Amino acid sequence: MTDKCFMKNLLLLVIISSCTQFSNLRKPSSLDGSHVNTVAQLREMIERANNGDTIKIDQYMAFNMTDETTIVIDKSITIMGYPDPGENKRAHFFSFGKPLPMFKITAPRVTLSGLKFEGTETDSKKSEIIELNRQGIKGVYKFPVIRGVDINASDVTIKNCEFKGFSHAAIFITDAKNILIEENFIHHNQRWGLGYGVTLNGASTAKITRNTFNHNRHSIAGTGHSGQSYEASYNWFGPNHNDTPLDMHGGKDRKDGTQIAGRKIDIHHNTILSTNVKAFIHRGIPEESVLFYKNVIKTKTIDSTIGYYNGVTKGSLPAEKFKYFQNTVKD
Repeated sequence: MTDKCFMKNLLLLVIISSCTQFSNLRKPSSLDGSHVNTVAQLREMIERANNGDTIKIDQYMAFNMTDETTIVIDKSITIMGYPDPGENKRAHFFSFGKPLPMFKITAPRVTLSGLKFEGTETDSKKSEIIELNRQGIKGVYKFPVIRGVDINASDVTIKNCEFKGFSHAAIFITDAKNILIEENFIHHNQRWGLGYGVTLNGASTAKITRNTFNHNRHSIAGTGHSGQSYEASYNWFGPNHNDTPLDMHGGKDRKDGTQIAGRKIDIHHNTILSTNVKAFIHRGIPEESVLFYKNVIKTKTIDSTIGYYNGVTKGSLPAEKFKYFQNTVKD
């Protein structure tokens, strides 16, 4: 065989090998779930999906979770309800009080978009719980305690969804990093003693931005564990909160013998309209800092905006760990 023929054959083999390799690369697909009308069918689609796939559900679908177990998302997929531009209609998951999270995310890089999650516990039951507490009964747990979505994996996005009616938390994040909560409507999660819009647990970190919050007890809160951080930015917090819109617990709440209240809390460029409660309660000492700046608020002074708890006072906070500046008072 001549050198010229040998080189032509070698080139042909390389081309065939390359084409074979590229043909084996699977491109992410879009699974049209518009025909899905039961929870069982949705579970089947999740089971069939591969990492990187998108499951699209018709915006008019409704899924009754009352007699169902939690839907577990254990693959890096997107579930999208894709409401039409200008419409608020979303694929709807609802339950008549069953005490479980509707969704549990255990895989990284999951996105939920254009969905609605609705529980039935929209009221605070404040007077009933206070009366039970007076009798020596832990009143808050005498009524259904339900959650919307549990997140137990990192790099998860919740976008353009609606959450309402969850007595514990609409979104509950545990030991997960880089969570993005963006452009959601989170409201009427206001159980007295619980009632959270977004809660961080363990060493979680989250960016919570461009959301609308109203009629919650705490719209954003954290357990304050070491390493826990959240950024709350460009959100709108309505005037109807029955406790502080923003909160961070400390060591005394956890009973772990510390005063740690998270690593870093960054609160900026929000509109906070509550006047009957403080905007933010700080229940300990941050490992790094609390920054509260460039917010539009209804309260006129730092003392009416920021509250302290567990024996912490403004004077006991190291000045370098707490910064409050360039906030605007809205009449």
